[in-house]
Amino acid sequence: MRTAALLAVIAAATGATGAVLQGPLPGDAGLTLALQAVLGTGGGWAGLLTATGKAPLVWGTLALGAALAWQVAGWRGGLAVPTAYAFAFAADKAARAVLFVPRPDPALVAVADHAASSGLPSTFGLAYGAIFGTALLARGSARGANLARFIAALILIAGATARITAGGHWSSQMLASTACGLLLSLAALEITGRLRLPHLSRG
Repeated sequence: MRTAALLAVIAAATGATGAVLQGPLPGDAGLTLALQAVLGTGGGWAGLLTATGKAPLVWGTLALGAALAWQVAGWRGGLAVPTAYAFAFAADKAARAVLFVPRPDPALVAVADHAASSGLPSTFGLAYGAIFGTALLARGSARGANLARFIAALILIAGATARITAGGHWSSQMLASTACGLLLSLAALEITGRLRLPHLSRG
């Protein structure tokens, strides 16, 4: 419950502030410039990682996320991944219907592929938060569970870093979107956690 409340506060606070300011939050541009100075200005690895958040590569991402979540929480964890992704897909469509927040300005930072669509929410952040957040937040102590969580966390951080480095989103937009995706993964885990396999009758 505390985790869900914290994620909701982060998503609401950063998202609402960005929507009001209609621009970068303090520190957004500085962090992007710092990352670009170290990791480059988009394309290359960032472009490849970004592609894993949309079709057709997202199906492989879903499979990887489900495998990691299965390792942590069994079949319920694995089933929670496509459920969380469906929630993220619906949330993205709903938010974009009512919300517009500008993406990074090419006059401030390097932008690999400029897009006119809203920078909030980040479709990538929602998807990655939902997919890999499931393994990260699922309860489970099976052998290999901590390794699966560690891998999920690394992928989640790498994905967010890629989008910021490419100038696709401000860091605050990625934070809000990823927090929302993580919150959706908790909702999916709650639902699949209540499921029970039917008992097979013996004839």
